[in-house]
Amino acid sequence: MKKATNKTKLWYLGYAVCAVILLLIAFADLPRAADIGLSCAFGAIFGVSYSQLWYDRQVRKDPDFEVEVEDERNVQIKYRAGYLTCGIDWLLLSAATVAFIILDYTIPAIITGVILVMQPVILIVASNLVGKKL
Repeated sequence: MKKATNKTKLWYLGYAVCAVILLLIAFADLPRAADIGLSCAFGAIFGVSYSQLWYDRQVRKDPDFEVEVEDERNVQIKYRAGYLTCGIDWLLLSAATVAFIILDYTIPAIITGVILVMQPVILIVASNLVGKKL
């Protein structure tokens, strides 16, 4: 059995954070909105921690697993699916922005509009960073 890496320890720390969040939700007298926000944070942290630990376990059990996941064809599928998902997210954010403008919800329209403007900037920065690493 391999020794736990720092990343693995980080994912187990995610479980500890989830336990603290559950205790806060159960015993702290927080507003309902805070409980909802903590519940969302719990779901996100638990999901990421679980999936990363599952992946690490699969790699330890089957050394060929990582080779299959990182296969050239699978990597291309992952990239194309990510690109398609980004385009769909962009369309959904655009529709939400237009709906907020029609409903005269100024602040949500500004927030979604800023996110729409930031997406291409993030894409350019991420592409440059990834290009430098390769």
